[in-house]
Amino acid sequence: MKLILIMAIFLICFNHPMTMLISVILLTLFMSLIFYLNSCNSLFSLILVLLILGGMLMIFLYMVSLCPNMKMNFKKKLGIFIIFPILMEINYIYHKFSFQELTKIFFFMFSNIIIMMMIYLLVTLMVVMKNLNWINTPMKMT
Repeated sequence: MKLILIMAIFLICFNHPMTMLISVILLTLFMSLIFYLNSCNSLFSLILVLLILGGMLMIFLYMVSLCPNMKMNFKKKLGIFIIFPILMEINYIYHKFSFQELTKIFFFMFSNIIIMMMIYLLVTLMVVMKNLNWINTPMKMT
């Protein structure tokens, strides 16, 4: 659960499309891994990965075609922010306190929201693909 929270915070901190895409990919992989471990259903986590990454890649392609090329700048303060969760994880290992029962309670409450997000991304993916086939031109005219 901490990794998902950390990746969500990293997504907010980044401003370059490539780093945002990498952050979304890692966030989706962590979410699908947790869904698989909680439900032992690999089909749900596979559909989650395919739909969210497919939808995000379509949005990423649209963003890249509209924005100019930017140089990637890494923030030094972000390095300190990366070290802090690692230190928290060491403290967590020493105490051996698990929130596994709590995550299983809330897993079923959020599964409906995740399914609705997957349906939304699937519909968005189909609409964008239909519009691109209908127009038959690139998204950005150069």
